Amino acid sequence: MNKKIKHFTADDEYIEASFIVHEVEKLVGGFHTLSGGKRHTDSHYGFSDIAILFRTRAIGKVLLSVFKKSSIPVSFGDAAPFLADYPFHLIIDVLKLYLDAKDMIALDSTLTYDFRMDKKQKQTFLAENSEEKRFEALFGTEDFASDGAESAMKFIFQKFIPDETLDDIGLIRKDVILKIAKECGSDIEQFLHQLLLGTYTDVAQLKTDAVQLLTFHASKVLEFPVVFIAGSEEGITPTLKKDSDIEEERRLFYVAMTRAKDQLFITHASERQGFKEVTKNKLSRFVQEIPSLWIETVHIQKKQAKPEQMKLF
Repeated sequence: MNKKIKHFTADDEYIEASFIVHEVEKLVGGFHTLSGGKRHTDSHYGFSDIAILFRTRAIGKVLLSVFKKSSIPVSFGDAAPFLADYPFHLIIDVLKLYLDAKDMIALDSTLTYDFRMDKKQKQTFLAENSEEKRFEALFGTEDFASDGAESAMKFIFQKFIPDETLDDIGLIRKDVILKIAKECGSDIEQFLHQLLLGTYTDVAQLKTDAVQLLTFHASKVLEFPVVFIAGSEEGITPTLKKDSDIEEERRLFYVAMTRAKDQLFITHASERQGFKEVTKNKLSRFVQEIPSLWIETVHIQKKQAKPEQMKLF
C-alpha cells in the first residue's frame, strides 16, 4: 500500500456509516456521491474487494443497518460459529434426529426448545411414539430431506425460524446456511458435517460478490484491496475496561490496518449512541500514533441550504 491513509471524522455513527457507503459506491464505479452525484467510471474494484473492519459487534450493527438501505450487497462476519446461538442451534438438533432417531440428546433438545414441551409432555410423547416414528410424529413427514439439504433447511426456517424473528445479521446467516445446503445437494450427512466442523463459521471465507463487514478477529489472515476501519475511537479501539490489555488492543488495530493492500480508510464518530446515552468520543490513540505525513484528512462537501424566498408582506 503506497497511498496515504484517508481519515474521516463524522458527527455521529450514522454519518460515519453513510460516508463509508458513498465511498464504496465511488470505488465500485456507481451510484451517487456525497459531493453532488458524480459518477466514477474508471474503478477496477468489485464489492468483494472491499472490507469494513470494526472492533465490536455494536459498531457492525450500525454499519449493517445503513448498508441494508443501500443497494450494496454485504456479508457480515464476527468470528462466531453460525449455529452457536439460539435459534440457529436448533438446526443441528433436527438434523441429528433425522439421521439418528436414537439420539436422545437431540430429541430432548428438539422437544424442549423447538416444541416447548415440559417434562410431563415429553414423557407422554415418548410413551406414545416409538423411535422409528418420532421424527414423523414431530414434523409430519418421515423424509423431510428427500429433496436435499436446501429444502430441509427451508422447512426448518419456515417452521421454527421465520424471517420476522431474525435481525439483519440473522437474515445474512440464514442466506449463508441456505447457500451451504445448496452446495451439499442431497448429502445431509455432509451438510451436518460441514456445519459441525465450522468450515463456514466466518462469512468472509465464502466466495460471494459482497462487501465484507468484519470484526477485527474475523478478518485475520484475510487481505482486501480496500479496507475501512470504522469506530476508531477511545473506548472502542482500544476498549477501556479494567481488564483491557492496551498492547493487545494496539496489536489488533495495527493488524487490521495491514489487511489493506491498496487503500486504507480510517473513520470515527465524534458522538455515538451508547447503551443508555450519547457519548462524546476522542480519536483513538492508535490513530494519533500514526505519523501525520501518512494521513490525508477527508472532508465531505455539505449541500448549501436554499435561500428563503422573499416575502412581499
